[in-house]
Amino acid sequence: MDLHRLQEELRRTRRDLLLLYEIGNLIRSTLLFDEVLYLVLSAVTSHQGLGFNRAIVFMVDDGGTQLEGCMAIGPTHPEASPSVWKAIEENKITLEGLLDVYHKSNKRIDPELNRLIQPIRIPIERAFGALASAVIHDRPALVHTADVNHELTDLKLRSLGISQFMVVPLRGKDRVIGVLMVDNVTTRKEMKDADLERLVMLANHAGLAIENAKTYTNAVVSSQQDSLTKLWNHGHFQRMLTDAMGEARRSEEALSLIVFDVDDFKSYNDTYGHPAGDQALEEIARIAKSALRRSDNLARYGGEEFAAVLPGTTKAEAVKMAERLRSMIWQNSERSNTARRRLSVSIGVSTYPDDAEDKDKLIFCADGALYEAKRQGKNQVRAYLRAAAQPLHE
Repeated sequence: MDLHRLQEELRRTRRDLLLLYEIGNLIRSTLLFDEVLYLVLSAVTSHQGLGFNRAIVFMVDDGGTQLEGCMAIGPTHPEASPSVWKAIEENKITLEGLLDVYHKSNKRIDPELNRLIQPIRIPIERAFGALASAVIHDRPALVHTADVNHELTDLKLRSLGISQFMVVPLRGKDRVIGVLMVDNVTTRKEMKDADLERLVMLANHAGLAIENAKTYTNAVVSSQQDSLTKLWNHGHFQRMLTDAMGEARRSEEALSLIVFDVDDFKSYNDTYGHPAGDQALEEIARIAKSALRRSDNLARYGGEEFAAVLPGTTKAEAVKMAERLRSMIWQNSERSNTARRRLSVSIGVSTYPDDAEDKDKLIFCADGALYEAKRQGKNQVRAYLRAAAQPLHE
């Protein structure tokens, strides 16, 4: 190797080490799982970072049997440009400013790609290609164009126009916790072994940071959950409603609140005992989670009372959802193996800004509608109306 080439190689190595030092400091600046993932992906795709076009993180599930799509930055097709980088380049934002970008976007980075990636599940078995093999063998891989279809077994991933990609394991303290997948979908720039080495160096920093963040975030979430139903607890519900109302004001969208409680629950507990009552509450929580949307925030408000915050939902839409919830609980409890007798709920609905413009008044209105549902015979939905608490047409 001649002197000039050696000097250039040393300069490149020094740049890479300085970059990895910056990235290492960056991903240690937060303990929140989603923020650490975002920073890792940003470091991979940023022009100030490694500069690849697209990056995707898959995490090993709790059972260790499959990879789950977690978060991605990049376009869904070669002609598109990652939306996050348009804003970053236009505003000349440095690596240190990346978290501000994330928060200002309300944590919605490249939503189209993430909607496609997050439902993906890949079994961790040899037959399922390069991503599964990276976990099984704890080994990175550079997959060339001719092998892409063989190594990508998931049809959604194949639909992304991948012509060449790299995959590296993300190592925690004792095991591989996930994989990082990277490609150049827009530029089609060829990736080489030196690129794989740089990605491995970054992944070595990232894996432990991701594992620590996940542990911390799980602990935070656990402290905000009701221990019996695993729904959000009262305190976290209040914070969620405050945040959701703030977002509704900014976006000028409707926000609905539903509150519901189990009819005649005291007599159920007195007749069958508190363990049976706990089982009934768990069953209702399970049904409610299946009846509502992923974007809705469901909480145990207290005792046998529950509440759900429904962003971007009008009163008429909320009443339909509440009626669906009421009907599912009524029908499922008849077929339940745990419920000692048929269970029903009464539901009250209120909506911002129609009924109230502050959180406490919105809760007051929903509680009033719930009381009216109880007064008029239980096992029904009532929406708050200013003139009189009468049912909205369903």
